[in-house]
Amino acid sequence: MASRTQSDPGDMIASVGRSWGWILFFGVVTALAGIVITAHPGSSVYAFAILWGAWLFVGGIFRIVESIATPGESGGMRVLLALLGILSILVGLFFMRHVYQTVAIMAFLLGLFWVVGGIIEFVVAVAHRGMQGRGWHIFMGVLGFLAGLVVLSDPGISLVTLAWILGIWLIVYGIMQIMVAFQAKKLSAA
Repeated sequence: MASRTQSDPGDMIASVGRSWGWILFFGVVTALAGIVITAHPGSSVYAFAILWGAWLFVGGIFRIVESIATPGESGGMRVLLALLGILSILVGLFFMRHVYQTVAIMAFLLGLFWVVGGIIEFVVAVAHRGMQGRGWHIFMGVLGFLAGLVVLSDPGISLVTLAWILGIWLIVYGIMQIMVAFQAKKLSAA
């Protein structure tokens, strides 16, 4: 039986997926974006649309890598994670490509993404008992779902209020990712 080398694409993807440093970087960038948006909600609405699109795009790539790289994951769970990644990439591309339209319909798209993403993250975490940071994923799934319901229940929400909600959500999500990164570091050292 031939052994797989480090240059094998599957090994490289698995290595990136298990890298706590990437998770930490993503968490720090996410928390910093949340702080900036919360500090300047009025002047950051258009920049926010572009940054949020870029964040969703990069986050989607991370979700797809996670779906490929997580060992022992069932096929159904991998498909759900990959679908969440694809949805994230598509919404991110739309946000970056159609900035003015995005600002006009941002509340609806963001609310819809949070509801669907929250459900998927919750289901994946509940179903996969061995998942690293399982409790945080369950919490973030519930938080995303509830934030999405709040945004969808009030379509007339002001953009400044939406920026505040998003900024706070990004700060919390970034902190959770940072905590998951340190848990992954501790597990990889064991």
